[in-house]
Amino acid sequence: MRDRMEEAYISHWETVGSNDLAIFRIARSDDQLFWDFKAGQYAQLAFWDQPEYDPRPRQFSIASTPSNNSELEFYAVLVREGGEDGKSLGSFTGTLWNHQAIGSKILVMGPAGRFDLTRTDLKQVVCVATGTGLAPFVSMVREQHELYRKTKSFDRQITIIHGVSYSNELGYRDELESLSADNDFGFTYIPTVSRPDQDADYNDSISCGRANDLVRLLLNESHSGRITPVPAKSINNALVGLDNPQQAAYYLCGNPEMIADITSVLEPRGYQIKGRGAQVITEDYW
Repeated sequence: MRDRMEEAYISHWETVGSNDLAIFRIARSDDQLFWDFKAGQYAQLAFWDQPEYDPRPRQFSIASTPSNNSELEFYAVLVREGGEDGKSLGSFTGTLWNHQAIGSKILVMGPAGRFDLTRTDLKQVVCVATGTGLAPFVSMVREQHELYRKTKSFDRQITIIHGVSYSNELGYRDELESLSADNDFGFTYIPTVSRPDQDADYNDSISCGRANDLVRLLLNESHSGRITPVPAKSINNALVGLDNPQQAAYYLCGNPEMIADITSVLEPRGYQIKGRGAQVITEDYW
């Protein structure tokens, strides 16, 4: 498969909170534009020098906006496998981290996937992500904000709930907080931390609890995690109406356990979870 992929190179590398999280961009080696894509779609990435036992490409959601395809942006976590010391690295991400120098060669193929806003006609969209599952939602909200700046109106009311273990893992936080602060743009950003008692930088301007437990709180369900979910005071009003299947669709991306849990509480409330008219659209990101 790698023989059919295009050659590109790393054009930007930025760590997030620790060396195990990174936002990176790639550009084509011939300096031409990448293919057109929809916000929410993914590309496949690979390296020629991946370990021989696992040369497979990996799927990464595109975080950049479709209006600028001179570069593609991705959000990645370094996978640590095996052993208590966690020193054994994932075959793909271990290779990726060895190629973080600007100009390093990478292979790309795309776009693919149907995890995009055309899947629903409902105007309220609740995006729930864990970890790097945030990436497709960054692309979606960037695109919607571009449309808003051109037309001074917006078609969708988007809410992003992003769950991480510690506050320094909140990639894109500054950008999303800035967009959310624009009261004329229909966007709400809700970061939440599942281990606030172990997080020296945590404060109550951030919600606490797992992402799925914030949804459970919204639906008047008991929480499933160790930490009782508490939404930040600044976003309480933003949760009104997001429990109505006639008004809101849910996009879920990240940990399969989060996806399964939220789906299990939405389905009994009348949310259609399968088929053409699904109001719960999912993408496992594991």
